Amino acid sequence: MMLLRTLVLERSGEDAPVNGALLCGFAVPQIASNFLVYSLDEETEPGNSRVYVAALRKKLERYFLGGVDAQEDLQVAMRVFKQILTLAASGARSGNATETQIPYHFVDLKGCKLPPARPEDHHSVIIKKALVMKVITLGTSAPASPAIESATLIVPSIRFSSQMVSPPKVASQPDSAQPPLLEQLAEPQPEPQPEPPIVPASTELAPVPPVLGARPTLGAQPEHNSLFEVDSTLTNLARVAQDLTQQKQVVLKQEEALEQWRVRLQQDQADLEQKRQELVNRTLEKEATLQLQAQALDSREAQLANDSSAQQHEQRQLDERAHALEKRVSEIKSQESLVHLRAEKVSVTIAQLSGLRQNLHAMLTELDQTLDCLAKTELAQPSDDFWAISV
Repeated sequence: MMLLRTLVLERSGEDAPVNGALLCGFAVPQIASNFLVYSLDEETEPGNSRVYVAALRKKLERYFLGGVDAQEDLQVAMRVFKQILTLAASGARSGNATETQIPYHFVDLKGCKLPPARPEDHHSVIIKKALVMKVITLGTSAPASPAIESATLIVPSIRFSSQMVSPPKVASQPDSAQPPLLEQLAEPQPEPQPEPPIVPASTELAPVPPVLGARPTLGAQPEHNSLFEVDSTLTNLARVAQDLTQQKQVVLKQEEALEQWRVRLQQDQADLEQKRQELVNRTLEKEATLQLQAQALDSREAQLANDSSAQQHEQRQLDERAHALEKRVSEIKSQESLVHLRAEKVSVTIAQLSGLRQNLHAMLTELDQTLDCLAKTELAQPSDDFWAISV
């Protein structure tokens, strides 16, 4: 299982941030710029996915994400990204650019901390969904080099709001909804510096003496006028001191609120990391469960295949027996036909024998009669001869 590198994204209209899958980061020496491509798994239509191209700036080992300001830089970035898509689709390894291609190299982002970003600030493009994993695989397997250092000063983008001006709201509602001023505190930004004291326009500092505590020079003015000016000056100074004290309290409360939000943000990040780890654990458990189910299905399929083979063997035996029975029945029918013919012949022979018997009986009767007649004749002939002799 390959764990994808993710980055935190803040979308308009959504309270909680979302995670985006990092496809690749590449640098173009021709324009001395770095770019980062990520996906939110947005399927615009079947088979197509939306990805985002952002400008990646590096300054003193810190990274900043933003939109591509210059149209020429965006065109170069899109041409290089098209080269990466073509290389990922062909399955070849990243090599030297040809004469018609723009030289680039993949950026090594291992161990770097990417700040939160807004997809609305970045350029989006539609690609084939099958190319997403191919680009990720190409970006992780191809040789990578450090990002190009930015030569200009980078100021993190901060969105201010008037909600932070009112000190009672900051002091009495530390757990309220996050104001727009803190929406991008997760982005790298310089430590807050104390603001210089702001003097109200209605306060007049002209009468302040050069050294506090020194008596003003009265000159030719009356003493009561000098005392009035000193009293007015002290009143103005007290008013300024009170305003500065209030402003200092506001700054301290703002710093306290910022610290509370920083602690809360760290806690949210810890909770998010814990939820991510829980999600990874649940995913691993689901994968293990699916693997066990797949093994059970494989064994079940093997058992069904064995049962099917046994049934086919039994079916072949039954077919052979049925064929043998059919052959035996056919033989028996043939024998029955032969017996029937023989029975008919025997019946005819018996009928013929009965006629011969009658004829033989009649012949024997006639023979008996003939013999009787001959016997009688022979018995009668000697007496006649005797009488003849005697005579």
